[in-house]
Amino acid sequence: MISEQSWSMRSDRVDKKPRREPPVDGQHRQWELTMDFEDSSNKPLLQIDRRALLRGSIGLGVAGAVGRIVQPTAAFAQTPRRGGKFVAGVKSGSTTDTVDPTIMLSAASLFVSYQFGNRLLERTTDGKLASELAESWEPSDSGKTWTFTLRKDVTFHNGKEFTAKDMVYSLNRHRGPDTKSGAAALMKAIKDIKVDGPYQLTVTLSAPDVNFPYLMTNSSLIAQPEGEDPAKGIGTGPFVLDSEQPGVRYNFHRNPKYFRPEQPLFDELEILVINDDTARISALLAGSTHFAAELTPNLIGRIKSSPAVKIDVADTTTFYYFVMQTNQAPFDNPDLRLALKYAVDRDLILKTTQAGYGTIGNDNPINSIYPLYSELPQHTYDPDKASFYYKKSGHSGAIDLYTSESVFPGAVNAVEIFQQTAAKAGITINPKRVPHDGYWSDVWMKKPFCASYFGSLATEDQAFTQPFASDSPWNDGNWYRPDFDKLLAQARSEPDVEKRKALYHDAAKMVQEDAGHITLMFAAAINGLAKNVQGFVGDHFHGEAKNFARCWFEA
Repeated sequence: MISEQSWSMRSDRVDKKPRREPPVDGQHRQWELTMDFEDSSNKPLLQIDRRALLRGSIGLGVAGAVGRIVQPTAAFAQTPRRGGKFVAGVKSGSTTDTVDPTIMLSAASLFVSYQFGNRLLERTTDGKLASELAESWEPSDSGKTWTFTLRKDVTFHNGKEFTAKDMVYSLNRHRGPDTKSGAAALMKAIKDIKVDGPYQLTVTLSAPDVNFPYLMTNSSLIAQPEGEDPAKGIGTGPFVLDSEQPGVRYNFHRNPKYFRPEQPLFDELEILVINDDTARISALLAGSTHFAAELTPNLIGRIKSSPAVKIDVADTTTFYYFVMQTNQAPFDNPDLRLALKYAVDRDLILKTTQAGYGTIGNDNPINSIYPLYSELPQHTYDPDKASFYYKKSGHSGAIDLYTSESVFPGAVNAVEIFQQTAAKAGITINPKRVPHDGYWSDVWMKKPFCASYFGSLATEDQAFTQPFASDSPWNDGNWYRPDFDKLLAQARSEPDVEKRKALYHDAAKMVQEDAGHITLMFAAAINGLAKNVQGFVGDHFHGEAKNFARCWFEA
């Protein structure tokens, strides 16, 4: 479900293994240092110096580092122009969705949140930590205390000035025993958050965390005004939410008081929820939308032949998986869990459902995009091992596996392939296809075995904490290992990079061998755009939703 280090990376050199992606038409672009913006009359609007600085080495876990604004660099081929209405087709939306940041569950909600909201910090498309609402951030006490100095030029959509008091209120909504936030497990490390002035706040942690600022990029941690209903979608972001029909559409207009005056460039924005993959592509090809999210790889051929459409591809940390609830029979049996992990042909599922886009999963949440990644022996399809562990488990009878086509591209087909490969090991998988509407409220974390995905995991710690920590609300495998929790706490406060890498290696091994995730693959972000849309840059950390404010229509 729902979306780090100070290193730079591009999609053509992320993987240590040979890439599986076929050539595509889309090219990634990045911002240049100084840019001229034009309106529809071709008159310059403003000139922005995008020079930035990240001082120190926060991302490498060195105490005493100070962070400041960073933006990507390079040049666009076109001059940005203001005006027009942009229509985006997204998936994974439901009538039960809400824009309250503490209970956002779907990808559609994530897209919407990036339009109306901002976080303290963000990730650039090349993986660096960058400013949003925090102008600077500085650690003390070996990373146990972090002080954030806020921008002074920010107002909420309701006209209220943004201050540290609002940010503290917003962060605290994700803390405490009653919160339902997916970020709650991350926030448990916080001992106290206090206002130190109108534009400064201090976060005190229960233990040092050398990468804590990266956690402030979490998609849920949106600044909202204290005293307003969080479900109204009032934020500080580039677009103002005018109306919403959950599971159907969201309408916005440009925020004329946005603190980044060069953004957004579109006058209006409409987000349409189009869960059906074919319908979403058809809308793009017909010109009804300018953007189609999460394209089904097997349907990309239709787009590549169109002169009016282009494709953008980026490797990501988003992973697709099947999850077993390890505290419920029959999945409380570790031998059965291992049997199912060996009964999956990940390579076949990747080639069949993703047309080769993406990389193979290995039953843990870390891939080579993360700087502290270390390889583990690959869980490969092995019917003999699967049969051995299955017989050892003593289980018999069919195993229900719930899925829906919109969970991830090819999710239904993936279950069908699993059914076939598991049968060769004597294991009967019973596919249970259900409608998407209500999937995240009625199936995920409710049924003992189902398909799911995770994205927007900013650091190694976050990737292990949100899906697997014992106190995480999104521990969807109900996997509770105190020794694993202790390992994460130790890694969180370890300033030595190599020692921290070794701890994460041990954490990954523990998850791979015992947890309830069968990680199929790490997805590629494949998005379709109208040919006249410029400025879109896909990135590795599921941040493509942020780019609508940076896009424009070429002349």
